[in-house]
Amino acid sequence: MLILAIDSATPVAGVALMDDGRLIKEEFSNYKKTHSETLMLMVDRVLNESERTLDQVDALAVTTGPGSFTGLRIGLAAVKGLSMAAGIPVAGVSTLDTLAHNIWAGDALVCPLLDARKQEVYCGFYDVAGKLPLPLLEARACAPEEFLADAVEVAAKYGKNRIILLGDGYYPYTEFFAEKLGQQLLIPPPHLMLPRASALGDLGADKLAKGQVEDIMQLRPSYIRLSEAEYRLGKGEL
Repeated sequence: MLILAIDSATPVAGVALMDDGRLIKEEFSNYKKTHSETLMLMVDRVLNESERTLDQVDALAVTTGPGSFTGLRIGLAAVKGLSMAAGIPVAGVSTLDTLAHNIWAGDALVCPLLDARKQEVYCGFYDVAGKLPLPLLEARACAPEEFLADAVEVAAKYGKNRIILLGDGYYPYTEFFAEKLGQQLLIPPPHLMLPRASALGDLGADKLAKGQVEDIMQLRPSYIRLSEAEYRLGKGEL
C-alpha cells in the first residue's frame, strides 16, 4: 500500500511517502515559513522525486491534533482536497501519538509535549514497549506543573523509572523539567524531538489495516481546548 502522510499540526511541516512499510521519501521543515506556503510544494516534490503520481497513492494519513489551530486547518484542508480529487481514503492520527512513535521498544514513560501557549502544554503519556505507542492517560492541555505531577504519578503506577520528554512543548520549560526530574529525565537527540511524517505514515497504515478510515465530510481537528475566539465568545467578549 502506497501511503502519503501529511503533517502540519505544529511549526513543523512534514510529508512522507511509504510503500508497504518502507519509507520512500520524507521532507521535514522547521523553518519560519507558513504551512500554506510550503506544504503543497513539499507534497509535489515528494511525489515527483519518487516518480509517483497522486493517482498511484492508495491512502492518505494526516495529523488531526492537538496543535496549532491554523496548522491543523491547513493540513486537513489539503488532505481533504486531495482525497476528494482522487477518491483516496484517509486515516487521521493524533499528533501526540505521532510524536510518541519516534520512540520504540523502551521501558521509559514517553511524554510528548506540544506548546499550547498561555503557559500550557498539550501532553500525552505512553508506554512504548510494543511496536506502537500505547496511551496510558487521556491527552490534555495543562500547566507544566500539572503535567509533571501526572507524569510522575503515571511513571510510578506503571513501574517506569525514566521519563522521556520530547516535542516543542519541552523547550520553554527545559530548566524546570531538569530541576524537578533530575536523573529520571531523558531527552532524545534532535532528530527524534519533533513530529515526523514517516511516523505518521506508519500509524496511518496500522489504522487503515484495521479498517479505521475517516469520513472526510465529518473529519475535524481535535483541538483539546477552545480556540481564543471560542473562549472569548463564551465569556461574552465577542
